[in-house]
Amino acid sequence: MIFIGIDIAKDHHDIVIIDDYGEIINEHFQISNDKIGFKKLHTEIKSCMKSINDIHIGMEETGIYHENLRDFLISKGFTVYTINPLLTSYSRKASSPRLTKTDKIDATAICRYIMNNVRLLHSYTPSLYYIDELKQLSRLYHDRNYQLSKIKDELKRLLQMSFPEFLKHFNPYAKWALDILGEYPLPNSFKGLHTEALANRIKTKSNRLSNAILLKQIAKDSIGKCDNLQSYLIQSTIQDFLHYESQIEELKKIITKKMVLFPKILSVPGVGPINGATILGETGDIHRFSNRDEYYAFWGCDPIIHESGNFKLKNSKLSKRGSKYLRTALFSASRVACVAPNIKDNKFQRKYITMTSRKNKHHYTILFAVGKNMVRSIYHILKYNEFYDDTK
Repeated sequence: MIFIGIDIAKDHHDIVIIDDYGEIINEHFQISNDKIGFKKLHTEIKSCMKSINDIHIGMEETGIYHENLRDFLISKGFTVYTINPLLTSYSRKASSPRLTKTDKIDATAICRYIMNNVRLLHSYTPSLYYIDELKQLSRLYHDRNYQLSKIKDELKRLLQMSFPEFLKHFNPYAKWALDILGEYPLPNSFKGLHTEALANRIKTKSNRLSNAILLKQIAKDSIGKCDNLQSYLIQSTIQDFLHYESQIEELKKIITKKMVLFPKILSVPGVGPINGATILGETGDIHRFSNRDEYYAFWGCDPIIHESGNFKLKNSKLSKRGSKYLRTALFSASRVACVAPNIKDNKFQRKYITMTSRKNKHHYTILFAVGKNMVRSIYHILKYNEFYDDTK
């Protein structure tokens, strides 16, 4: 067998080729990250192979930079392994006590890793196009939500300096509040504004006129900082808020429409279109996981285990070595399945009620305990292409 290690970078890739005895067949060389470089690598591989089945190629999953080369090699019929950089890092550190790190050493470490673990590794299987779509859309949705959360904090900070009284009486994220603050960002902006005109723009369930009178009064008595800079910052932040909110709503519509094709994952209590898209997109091919415990570890929800002699770590935390998007989806789905109003009776809710009644664990600890059961159900659904069964 021949093992090829590729150290991935943005503009170029470093290559080392060894045989199954660990001897270097082809000295370290470098290719550019373009069509010419890919053809050069293909020629080098063909020059030292007897059978395509003997070639095993490994590369680290470094962001997006490995994807084009990976797809090129797979299109040529080669077996490709995409490896967690953490594993090859440990392998490289274990091979020498020195702290030397170069691209050549990294490529060699990848070779050694796949050579020593070739029987345990699963070769990369290209995902179906719509699964990749769900992954990109769901990640974009979560990232936009994160940005919106930061903008909310920024708007609250700015209002605390310029119009703190508004925060005490009204929700600054309501549509009517954003509309008014976008035009009248500072307390002194309300001078001369007719009360009835202001009342017509306040969309609340309570008396609009009384709210308008209150708003004008607190604006008059405000201790906030009023200057042109504050006005600009608030208006700019509100524009960003509306922009991201619009994007999130559009993404939600697109994802919901695409998730109609996946009714089985949506049959799990607590799993809606967004959580379902996240789970499917991040999981990819379920058959690359040997068992449900391996799949659970991929979520990063497995506990840290540390034992040495008579010492055994208690109250261990989550490893968080898996996908952060999956953990977000799991927490959200578990919470909906357990405590959401009007949710149908399900085994996750029953377990939550049982554990909560004991009053010996934190609320979040219980949710993640429920989440472990949910992951096992999801694994079964994806593995055997079945609908959710509350009895299993």
